[in-house]
Amino acid sequence: MKSTRMIRWFSLVALSPFALTAQTLQEGLAFYQKAQFAEAKQVFESVLKQDGGNAEAHYRLGMIMMSRSFRDEDKAVEHMERAVELAPQNADYHYGLGAAYGIKAQNAGFLKKALLAPKVKREFERTIELNPAHIDAHVGLAQYYRQAPGIMGGDTEKAWEEADIVIRLDEVRGRSFKAGLYAADKKMAEAEREIRTLTSNRPKDGAAWRAAGFFYLRNDRPDDAVAAFEKYTDIRPDTVDSYSLLARAYIQKKDPDNALAAAKKCLELDRGSISAIWSQAQAFELKGQKAEARDNFQRLLSADLSESQRKTIEQKIKELQ
Repeated sequence: MKSTRMIRWFSLVALSPFALTAQTLQEGLAFYQKAQFAEAKQVFESVLKQDGGNAEAHYRLGMIMMSRSFRDEDKAVEHMERAVELAPQNADYHYGLGAAYGIKAQNAGFLKKALLAPKVKREFERTIELNPAHIDAHVGLAQYYRQAPGIMGGDTEKAWEEADIVIRLDEVRGRSFKAGLYAADKKMAEAEREIRTLTSNRPKDGAAWRAAGFFYLRNDRPDDAVAAFEKYTDIRPDTVDSYSLLARAYIQKKDPDNALAAAKKCLELDRGSISAIWSQAQAFELKGQKAEARDNFQRLLSADLSESQRKTIEQKIKELQ
């Protein structure tokens, strides 16, 4: 009799709203980690219908609302404010709120921007108070110090100090970030010094060569980008990302044959790689093979794209008719 009651008790627990919410939240997180934001959004919204006080669901929805595909600044702020209200000691939630305020400020008028700017700074500072090793918050604060006028707390010296903190926390992230700051100031020698220091300090770290490749891509140096990404593929031949980025570098170099070879290796690891399909489309276009280029661009239309990306691809398809 006792065992029968125990079984019934466990059955009731398994079917309780709390258990269903927890299970559904995990399903949403699984979609989120794969960047399947449409599916994740539906799950998190379902979670909130069952439990409106689920801070994690609010936080994840806020992050989704800041993505390119679902950009809604007001909704992002709404969800992030609720997450912080429900869990005020969570550093990630404060960072998310600061980021949401920042995105909203980008498109605001001067007066609205002046009201939002202190909120951005306050949330990033609070994040660091709760978690001094929160890299994204240090990066965000550095960008704030660099971009904000002095009357709103802008301070170039503090921006560099924050960049150095990031280097101490994560050399790959920090040196690539600091190189970007130098490049924005047109100090290319100093920027490249950071990249060379990074790859010299971490010659067997694929992430270091990946960061170097991105730096060279952004600064229109395809030969150096190819060399860096080839190092990355040598270290991490098992990743879709390494071959995908190598293909992009070859596209920038106007070398379609090698771009196609890299994209092929990428697609052997992941048949649905959007980046590889995009590189194939561009490579075929460079080779003058319009039908093949058009077919690959057409495949991209089923992907999770921003509105500007979709318009670009649709225009490409028209041009290749």
